[in-house]
Amino acid sequence: MPPYPDPIDPSRLDLVMREHDHAIFYGREVLKTPRGIDVAGQDQRLLKHLLAKMTIYGRIDLQNVNSFALFCFQRDHIETGHDTIVDDFDRVFNNDLPAQLILGKKNSLLDAGKALAYLDDHPAILNLIFWGMPETGKRMRLFAGELTGESADTSPGRDALYQASIEYYRQLTDAEKAAAGLLHARHASGIFLPLMLLAGNITPSEYATAALAIRLGQALQDTAGDLKAVTGINPRPQEPDRDEPVKAYGELHLQAIRAMEYVSFFTGPANNHEPGITDLIRMGESYNLEFKTSLRWDVRQQKKNPAIEHASLKTISAFLNSGGGHLLIGVEDNGAVAGIESDQFENDDKFLLHFWNLIKSAMGQEVTPYIRSSLEKTGGLTVCHVRCMRSPVPVFLRQKGFPEEFFIRTGPGSSSLGIGEAHRYISEHFPGK
Repeated sequence: MPPYPDPIDPSRLDLVMREHDHAIFYGREVLKTPRGIDVAGQDQRLLKHLLAKMTIYGRIDLQNVNSFALFCFQRDHIETGHDTIVDDFDRVFNNDLPAQLILGKKNSLLDAGKALAYLDDHPAILNLIFWGMPETGKRMRLFAGELTGESADTSPGRDALYQASIEYYRQLTDAEKAAAGLLHARHASGIFLPLMLLAGNITPSEYATAALAIRLGQALQDTAGDLKAVTGINPRPQEPDRDEPVKAYGELHLQAIRAMEYVSFFTGPANNHEPGITDLIRMGESYNLEFKTSLRWDVRQQKKNPAIEHASLKTISAFLNSGGGHLLIGVEDNGAVAGIESDQFENDDKFLLHFWNLIKSAMGQEVTPYIRSSLEKTGGLTVCHVRCMRSPVPVFLRQKGFPEEFFIRTGPGSSSLGIGEAHRYISEHFPGK
């Protein structure tokens, strides 16, 4: 690890433009990550953010979850192929207490009986866990249901949850993987909680409550042991301050917020870091990514076919009813680009007009704010990129010539729910609707 200055002299920090990027310098030397990679890139906004944080806090802290530590973790581990989550997912999953709780192998994140005396001495933490954990537990089961396509009322099979979890992790951006990996490494609370946080399934405060419960449970039972065996990465995870648990909770909460702040530099419509067509194709189909060869043209029958349109519509409705996602029209299942040219529209405007007419007639005008479409060129062919957000209300597919159905995502596909299943899913995922 390079010898970082402590404290940092703000007057020696500078952002320097190089031939192909910008780099942060300290004095005459470019600042480097622990593995010797330049702290540099093309995103000046992110680099200025790192500079601002170093200036404000006056030091470089790699022991906690913060922007600089996340940047280094992304460069040193994720982008260089040293992803400990993917490399050793068996151990990660088997040591994940929330996952074991969902599978019915554990009863709670914190054994209240063993912790009762401690909690009596810390009423603030007692209230925090008493009021916060039931809802967080419910959110865990809902998230597991979204991943596996099963009801939150039943425990999913181990293999189903394992496969759905690793598939979900693999489709994350590098920044999201860095956030999940560093939270996992520093807090030793499993990978499931960071995934829920990144998915927006729990808030930073809910994350902090659950993480504190897990870590206190380990500390009170003296089961923390060599937590490197749990996380697979050095340095060792942070130990919670048993004498000042409220302070420990505040630090966990702050670090969860910092992780989400870092990820925000790489995602969302306010920047240019949303995965492009090439990135998405390289990821392959998953829980929130699907490919369709065409919008209306049946390649086998060489004619227009409403069933082909129905296939795209059910994917979109499933994304709206689940966690959102991307649909690429003009891409084959194997990732080969076919282009929407096979749909034989006069021009791109005609294609988009037909696409949006299908959406409105089959799902209603009210879903349009949650869907975005764009036509993007790759290899001389045109691909329609459809981005779907999670709808705040349930969406039923009512396409002429097909039965009315309610679709959700189940793994890398879409499934229609029966009346009872749909009612239960809606009551769980769309409260009050």
